[in-house]
This record gives sequence, structure tokens and C-alpha cells, in this order.
Amino acid sequence: MTKKRNHLAVPRDVFSTTELYRMYVLKELTLGKSIYGKQIYDTVTSHFEGYPFPVSYSTIYNTLHKLEEEGLIESSWKGGTASKNRSTRHYKITDEGIRYFKLKIADTLDTLKKNKGLIDRFMQLLS
Repeated sequence: MTKKRNHLAVPRDVFSTTELYRMYVLKELTLGKSIYGKQIYDTVTSHFEGYPFPVSYSTIYNTLHKLEEEGLIESSWKGGTASKNRSTRHYKITDEGIRYFKLKIADTLDTLKKNKGLIDRFMQLLS
């Protein structure tokens, strides 16, 4: 009988774009801001203009809804003006969200640094 090869024998630190969106939203909210989804989308897309970084409105809004379900953020509707009958859903961080952010940010940054180091090494190999 042949032994099946285990390709996942070594643990890997791979970043998750979902976790990056979560941490970015929480980071912005820890600054005491009240923000809405389109603001987040616009900031992320302008910051990564020219880079193949996947972002869509649905990604941002799914992230916001999940964070709210977990009790890390909360939202309220803010109405428009008389000339604009539109309202926006504004989000702010909860105490639990602040605790979560403080707990996870160091690990998130460490994982990104490790991945950057790995990419740098591959670039050296391929250059």
C-alpha cells in the first residue's frame, strides 16, 4: 500500500482579503469616524488604483453586515436633504469591535510581513 502524500505538512501563513477588509473597516472606525459603505469602497479602490486588488461593493457591504452580525460594529440610517431623498447607513465601532481590533491587528500585520518576505524571495529567485 502506498502512503498518500500530505501537501499541507507545513503550516502556512496566508493572508485573507476578507480579513484585510475587516481590519481596514475596524481601523477606520477606531479613529472615531462614522462611515458608510461607499466611502470605504472609494477609499480602497483609489488606494489600490493600478493594482490587481479585488474589491466590489458586494464585498464591502458583506464585510459590514458580517461585522455587524458579530457585534463588532453597529449602524444607523442618516437621512438625506430635502432635495435629495436618499439616506445612507452609517457604521460605528462597538467596544467589542475595539477589543477585537486591538487583539488581531498585530497578527494581521505580522502575516502580511511574512507574505511580503516570501514574495520578495520569489522575486529574487525569478530575477
